[in-house]
Amino acid sequence: MSTLDHVSEKHTLDQENHPDKENGVQENNHVSMSDFMNGTVAQELTPFERKAALVNAEIDKFGFGKYQQCIWFLCGFGYFVDLAWAQGVGLLATAIFQEMGVPADQQGLIFTCSNVGLALGAFAFGIITDIIGRKWAFNLSCLITSVFGMLLAASKFNYGAICGIYFLSCIGLGGNIPIDATIALEFLPQNRRFLVFLLGMWQPIGVVVASAIAYGTAAKYRCDVGLPACNTVKPGEACCTVSSNMGWRYEVIVIGAMTFALFGARFLLFRFYESPKFLVSKGREQDAIDVLHKIAKFNGAPMPALTVDDFLQIDRATGIDLSEAAPVTDATGIVVRMFKNLGFLRGLFMKKLECFTFILLALAYMGNYWSFNLAGYFLPIVLLNNNVDSGANNVTETYREYVYIYLPGVIGAILALFSVQLPLIGRKWSLVISAALQGVSMAMYTQVKDTAGYVGLNALEYIMQSYFNAVLYASAPEMFDTSYRASASGMLSCLGRIAGIVAPFAGQRYIAEGRAGVLWLGAGGIWLSAFLMCFLPIEMRNRQMY
Repeated sequence: MSTLDHVSEKHTLDQENHPDKENGVQENNHVSMSDFMNGTVAQELTPFERKAALVNAEIDKFGFGKYQQCIWFLCGFGYFVDLAWAQGVGLLATAIFQEMGVPADQQGLIFTCSNVGLALGAFAFGIITDIIGRKWAFNLSCLITSVFGMLLAASKFNYGAICGIYFLSCIGLGGNIPIDATIALEFLPQNRRFLVFLLGMWQPIGVVVASAIAYGTAAKYRCDVGLPACNTVKPGEACCTVSSNMGWRYEVIVIGAMTFALFGARFLLFRFYESPKFLVSKGREQDAIDVLHKIAKFNGAPMPALTVDDFLQIDRATGIDLSEAAPVTDATGIVVRMFKNLGFLRGLFMKKLECFTFILLALAYMGNYWSFNLAGYFLPIVLLNNNVDSGANNVTETYREYVYIYLPGVIGAILALFSVQLPLIGRKWSLVISAALQGVSMAMYTQVKDTAGYVGLNALEYIMQSYFNAVLYASAPEMFDTSYRASASGMLSCLGRIAGIVAPFAGQRYIAEGRAGVLWLGAGGIWLSAFLMCFLPIEMRNRQMY
């Protein structure tokens, strides 16, 4: 069977699973409510999507080979460092505040700067990834994060400089998940795409490892918590000196070194080839075929049968003027042209189905970040107001509770792995179920009366949050084609980060009044996400990704 025949057969099966695709765009004019609820709204394949199907057929033949396994692990470590940095800086912040004499009304600045950097990084790296390719963005995000992250350890910086440097580090960090999910999806075979959802397990592992690093560094090598900052006392008086407070510096060096090691593995130890579908989207079809041959050689698999003539047949069949479709193969020419008009984004906002899907997902991202940021900022205050503490009487007990709370988050990723493959649930209803349960667990915080309730519900909420995030981060890129997949993922993440920045300001009034209404505010945000996901028009479980 030829490559074109193989793809034709796969496309026929896809149409059988989703009959509305047979009539193409015309079906969009008569979309019923059942189409939305079943996720079967579809449209006619574009010439690029037909070419992407040819690439999919070749990647499917590779299976989950050595190259795909390396991609999965390297992307997984990208998820790992995302939350390792967040948890690590969260745990060392008090040591910075004490050493530098940061007043209470300025202590939130470092977290605001980090969220702004994460939002900017997600947006910028998403766009850059669709302009210059996955390869450079894949490497640069880790390099930027590690270099500026380790620079935090320089001892003579003041608090303002610390916030600025961490902001720059977070620009690189913000691009990690949108890029990693996009890359994993584009290199894994269609019948192994569910493994992208399992990438979510690396995030709770990152939290636990960062907690262990903080326990051995920031918590161990810090000045007495009762000592004032040296810039607030007279010379000669006892204070929190740099030499007695080196632990937090050791911590950022260790986490930064781990991130730099990830960059080294991606850039030096592993030869990352540009995504074949990205190359096809840029008209570089021979380059895409060359990459497929290199992957086949790496895997020890038979050489692909795909040729440039197969792509030309699609062009001829769809009436494309080949004289006007000559590819721009010069990298500089591509960058100049794409920066000039950003025309690749038109497909995202000019196509009704993609635009509607993007809006729904944007609201889901915003509800998600709104929810867990409110919990993160205000849950400790609510518990304190209700005379409930963590029950930890020393540092060892505190860090033990971190393990109890965050390590079970791996269960959430495993739940995602299985539920997205179930015929009656899939991606769509996994999002609905996990978001609804995350809201329930957050609402139940209002009933916490003791330490067991605090730890148990915190763990339950994190399981559901990990479940929802694993599905959301992996399924959102699936719904957009290669031309603007990374941009869409980056913009969605950016909007979520912005909602996370705004959320604490919205919750301040409830805290000032001594009420637990902030928890209902957080639950309401994620419940809104659950409701909106009911109308997600695309279910990708049985569909190809182009």
